[in-house]
Amino acid sequence: MQLMGSPNTTDNEREGQVRCLNCLSRFKPPHGAEKALCPGCGMVWRISWINQKTPKIRGPEYPAKA
Repeated sequence: MQLMGSPNTTDNEREGQVRCLNCLSRFKPPHGAEKALCPGCGMVWRISWINQKTPKIRGPEYPAKA
């Protein structure tokens, strides 16, 4: 049995993208960015890089407490 992703996207199209954990849309953070804004819902995420091509969402960016 072979598992396949979405027929509309390829691995090359998804390279460098992350999936928003709030609205589930995919977006590509700027290379090397430590924070990124989801264009789908406006949530700000902390980003880390597994390697030069692979970003990972570490968690939400919470507002600073006063």
